[in-house]
Amino acid sequence: MLTLKQLRYFNALANSGHFGRAADAVGITQPALSMQLREMEAELGGALVERTSAGAVLTDLGRAVAARGA
Repeated sequence: MLTLKQLRYFNALANSGHFGRAADAVGITQPALSMQLREMEAELGGALVERTSAGAVLTDLGRAVAARGA
């Protein structure tokens, strides 16, 4: 089951587009943020973000989750 904490972390990533900045915004480490996002992806059955060298771009599933959380 998704948690409010995970949704808050995902929202920070969706808004910033960068794992490090999102982690700073919610006061956790980048590896902890990545782990929570991977758990969300496993729960939802698909990738929420495309990880790039420049940061993170929301996938179609990620945009759908972000739209529901807005």
